[in-house]
Amino acid sequence: MLVRSRAPFRISFGGGGSDVPPYCWENGGAVLNVTVNRYAYASLALGGEKIIISSVDMNRELVYSVSRLPYDGQLDLIKAVANQFKLDKGFKVETFSEIQAGSGMGTSSSLAVSLISAFSEALGLRMKKYDIAMLAYNVERVELGQLGGYQDQFAAAYGGLNLMEFFKEGVKVTPLVLKDEVFEELQYRTLLLFTGKAHFSHEIHADMKKKYEEEKEKEKRIRDELKRIAYELYRALQNEDLDYFGQLINENWEFKKKMSEKISDQDIDRAYDALIKAGGLGGKIQGAGGGGFILMFTKKDKRGEVIKEALKMNLEPLSFRFEKEGVKVWKI
Repeated sequence: MLVRSRAPFRISFGGGGSDVPPYCWENGGAVLNVTVNRYAYASLALGGEKIIISSVDMNRELVYSVSRLPYDGQLDLIKAVANQFKLDKGFKVETFSEIQAGSGMGTSSSLAVSLISAFSEALGLRMKKYDIAMLAYNVERVELGQLGGYQDQFAAAYGGLNLMEFFKEGVKVTPLVLKDEVFEELQYRTLLLFTGKAHFSHEIHADMKKKYEEEKEKEKRIRDELKRIAYELYRALQNEDLDYFGQLINENWEFKKKMSEKISDQDIDRAYDALIKAGGLGGKIQGAGGGGFILMFTKKDKRGEVIKEALKMNLEPLSFRFEKEGVKVWKI
């Protein structure tokens, strides 16, 4: 039997950074995000004497004969997920991501969610989305020691347009249901533009963590503002006020840049200013920053002009649709 799974990547509109411990454990955090129809896939077959791990997009395959897989910088995320299930037999797992790592779209978390769902299905565990997301968080943040927050794992598991709230006690996911015409307009005015370079989130998160520890009160105030903006973004969509929604994204970006000098650079700032001048209302780098995709939310009649300006700067627009479903799994 072959089990396949897919988990979507996400766009974060605002609040990112407030989902990262210890801030969210001490104060609560909030993020507004939506998933898109680009996915991390996993295919899993149990059985055999060997453990075969393959990543198509990274063009890498590893073969093992031991049950506890070692972490050595080679496909460690796949190994860490497999190690959670303590299998006493061989298996073959193959993964493929439609967006490259370092994009700021939550690619590693989506892959973790996809893998956990495949193993869960193959072993008959029928894990709930909440438990899948939490295990993915623990794999990345605890098992592998990767710095970051909660939103990526929960977006990949749940899918759709959601307000997510993060507390020491757990995570609350509140779906936002819009009229069809508002949902379509939200998508029409949302652009993702690839900068051509990957980001290095670990370095940025390490810098933000250091600043938070050294200047806690100052850094807490920044995250307080990011959290506030997430709630205001949610209310703006409830009120169908997309112009204000775009302005809030711009406000979020101004606060986000204060968290680390590594989040933006001269090239990103120059591109951002040009896109705003062409008709953008607000935007932000996806993920921790430093590269990857720029989200730009346009004025209602300026989408074309913003795309033209992006192409002049060799920023590649990504074709996508919002995805209303989270992780999916099926058997062959």
